[in-house]
Amino acid sequence: MIAVIYGTTGELIKLAPLMAALEAEGQLLSLCTAQQATQIEPMLQEFALPAPDLWMGRGHKGRDLDSARQVPGWAVGVLWSAVTKARSLLKRRASLVVVHGDTFTTVLGAFAGRIAGLPVAHVEAGLRSGDWRNPFPEELNRRVTSKLAGIHFTPGQWAANNLVTAGVKGEIVDIGANTVRDSLAMIAGRTPAPAGLPDAPFGIVSIHRFELLRDQRALRAALVALARGSEKHPLLFIDHPVTIAAVREAGLDEILSTPGIQRIPRQSYASFLGLMNQSSFLISDSGGSQEECAALGLPCLIHRARTERLDGLGDTVTLTRMDVAALDAFLADPPERAQRAADVTSPTHEIVAFLRRYAFLRRGGSA
Repeated sequence: MIAVIYGTTGELIKLAPLMAALEAEGQLLSLCTAQQATQIEPMLQEFALPAPDLWMGRGHKGRDLDSARQVPGWAVGVLWSAVTKARSLLKRRASLVVVHGDTFTTVLGAFAGRIAGLPVAHVEAGLRSGDWRNPFPEELNRRVTSKLAGIHFTPGQWAANNLVTAGVKGEIVDIGANTVRDSLAMIAGRTPAPAGLPDAPFGIVSIHRFELLRDQRALRAALVALARGSEKHPLLFIDHPVTIAAVREAGLDEILSTPGIQRIPRQSYASFLGLMNQSSFLISDSGGSQEECAALGLPCLIHRARTERLDGLGDTVTLTRMDVAALDAFLADPPERAQRAADVTSPTHEIVAFLRRYAFLRRGGSA
């Protein structure tokens, strides 16, 4: 069996196609750290995936981690579970541990695999911003995971070259693209948008990273720019719980009360994609959203200092480098949506083919 360890919705979205393929063959063993405790189970239902075989954690008192100070206690609990519960389960039932991306769960999951004496495979390996401080701690998480993993599934040759340049050891497998392409295909046709959308062309704002939220000066500047831009383009502002808390703590709710901004609750993945399909552009600080917009041809502004992804840059994706003037310029004249041909390659298929070729995955029985 193949053990997949995840803890955030971002990881689950991109791992869902692989987990579904493994589940169809009776080869999936799933472990969840519940870094985003309240969001995991609805997301599993959305992708028709089974509940985890083992919960290695339950967030902070059963809720999503929403501040850095909550991370240490949760991480200690996950490591304790890795030693006391996950180790025996993995040794007994799994031949390989798969982790994804750049979260704390990625690193902890890789440690769990090593503790169990199993090889570790890292999906979305090789992404690099070139600056360990930006994005923090994601860039460090990727570098640490590259040291722990022995199989590195990279979403393109650029990412593979990064690992070669860094002298990373193990098997480097270029799967051609990010698995989010397969995730979008899984959800296609099930993307209803909520009612009450603006009549005029509108944009979506989805910001939720600590990099921006904990910097009150940068957050205020961004919200003021959004308020200015909403006079020309109506904006739907996604109320992520962590964003609500940060805006309230900084006393910035009044800025978001401008008539051109409509605040709406955090959406399911399918509903969010439905919004994206009907919108004119997206403003975000999410690397996952950057990849999705690049695949969909939706104009996207990424409000971050650095990005570790090349998806859409120079085409439909604009990186502000935290320059509010870039945000103003984008809102004044957003790019047009680009047409995208249907993807013919499946990164998930490439992963499964590799697992089968090297006997980690066998038809008709556990590996």
